[in-house]
Amino acid sequence: MKIKKKLIYSSVVSAAALIASIFMPIIPCRTAPNVPSPIYKWAMCSLNPDKFHSTRSIVEYFGYTTSLTESYILAILITFIVAMIFFHYAARKK
Repeated sequence: MKIKKKLIYSSVVSAAALIASIFMPIIPCRTAPNVPSPIYKWAMCSLNPDKFHSTRSIVEYFGYTTSLTESYILAILITFIVAMIFFHYAARKK
């Protein structure tokens, strides 16, 4: 598989994953109450901007950021890299 096809397929997969993450909870996140020393609990969250987040809780997407914009970028980059690696090994020429 040529690099151009790998880039196109990986872009399509990452865009589909981003759209799916808006509707389904497939992104790992940590939630905790908004207290001085919180105890986090891992769960799966969606990246829906309309979803109600209580002001009494902290949500860290990917265990890294609380920003929704950064989590969109991380979701795109992670799925793009994983798809490129998958297509590199799955579609080798003999």
